[in-house]
Amino acid sequence: MYKFKFYSKSILEHVFIPNFYYQKQLRGLLSKDQEWITKIIIPRVNYYFKRITQFHPAEDEFIKLSDLSCFRKSAYYYDIRSVLRYYSNDIKFQCWLRDVITVPDNPRFVKCRPIGVDNANSAILKLNQVRHYRKIADKNLFAEKKAKLVWRGSVYQRGWRAEFIKKLFNNPFCDVGALKGTAGVAGSQFEKEFLSINEQLKYKFIFSIEGADVATNLKWIAQSNSLCFMKKPKHESWFMEDKLVAGEHYVEVDDTFDDITDKIQYYLEKPEEAEEIISNMQEYYSQFQNMKNEKLTMLLVALKYFFLSGQISLDDLNLGFLKNEFIN
Repeated sequence: MYKFKFYSKSILEHVFIPNFYYQKQLRGLLSKDQEWITKIIIPRVNYYFKRITQFHPAEDEFIKLSDLSCFRKSAYYYDIRSVLRYYSNDIKFQCWLRDVITVPDNPRFVKCRPIGVDNANSAILKLNQVRHYRKIADKNLFAEKKAKLVWRGSVYQRGWRAEFIKKLFNNPFCDVGALKGTAGVAGSQFEKEFLSINEQLKYKFIFSIEGADVATNLKWIAQSNSLCFMKKPKHESWFMEDKLVAGEHYVEVDDTFDDITDKIQYYLEKPEEAEEIISNMQEYYSQFQNMKNEKLTMLLVALKYFFLSGQISLDDLNLGFLKNEFIN
């Protein structure tokens, strides 16, 4: 139902609402209180797009929104279109509409980027929302949940997923396994039955582990009443994974997974500490639920890109005060 609503709305807007309708709204959307934009929105904009110098890629490297196909990578397409349709049809850009584990040589719009490297050319937008930002409601109290750690997923891309299920498959404190037909290098003996999100929410502890790039389940775990276990993230997306603090938002486990049992037992004995971390994570997630802030932040990430690429004058939009914010 969630995907049906997303695609239905996106397709109807694509077919029946022309871009100039949104372009007429741009000035009004951006003409908000300057102090509010500077204090609340700009720090996130500059986090998502860290570059502070102008760039001028070769003309043949640019594309326009009309060059993208709504039939290819459609979830990415509709998300990037929801931002770029507010700008001129002739505006040009570069993008990677896929999983990302590297940094582009020239600035591009991306879903995610690696942490701990010079990633100033990665301009993060909230892409593939239908997969990564689904809304959930957890009606289960932490105290009433099963005293185990749960995980289900595929083991195609990353070696550490295979290591994880091999090490914890028979652990009495865990219910982890690969989905049927997806065990890959781990082997089919490590497969288990499918568990829906609602079924996983019945467990006190849920593991989040990166796959091709960021972990898909992290965003719904953050809305739950379960305690998130994970390794220190290596990639970040619109969720700003690098801002998550171990012990405050999640329980960090080591690369060998050898400490998981001890940490499960610790939080079973200290449920008040577990619930405090869960509350902190829920509060962290709440910033992504203000849709007005989300839209404005995405529009300003795009605006910074177009300003630095010399395609838009901030003065023409009465946003000259953003110059220093974008380049300092």
